[in-house]
Amino acid sequence: MGRVLDTQEFLDMICELLRQGQTHLSIPVTGGSMVPFLHSGDTVCLDLLDRPARRGDILLYQRQNGRYILHRLIRVRKDGSMIMAGDAQQELEILPGPEHLRAIVTSAFHKGKRCAPGGVRWWIYANVWMWLLPVRHRLMWFREKLRRSC
Repeated sequence: MGRVLDTQEFLDMICELLRQGQTHLSIPVTGGSMVPFLHSGDTVCLDLLDRPARRGDILLYQRQNGRYILHRLIRVRKDGSMIMAGDAQQELEILPGPEHLRAIVTSAFHKGKRCAPGGVRWWIYANVWMWLLPVRHRLMWFREKLRRSC
């Protein structure tokens, strides 16, 4: 039987490959914090961030405890700290600075369809969905009610 690699080790390896010059590395999405844009089982393509992070970017970052997180950048503060949140969340997380960033999502495969910056779906979630941050939970609740009634 093959060796089982935990998520932490896997993402450490992915980040090291990116630092060594590899590009367009694909990883599976786990968890539900980026729903409805990304679901567990979708795939994202990662690259090193070669420009300053911007509002709406989906970024792979590492918390101070070492855990990797894939969330969207809500805002960069004047002091350089960053406000992050998953698309399914209203809770905001403050990232101390860009030194915690490991990669940027350059495209995604959701339900087998490629989605990339410049596309309609990407634009909606990077702009409109972020604007709806204060009411996301209500919208998600309503969406779930509709799905269950059909």
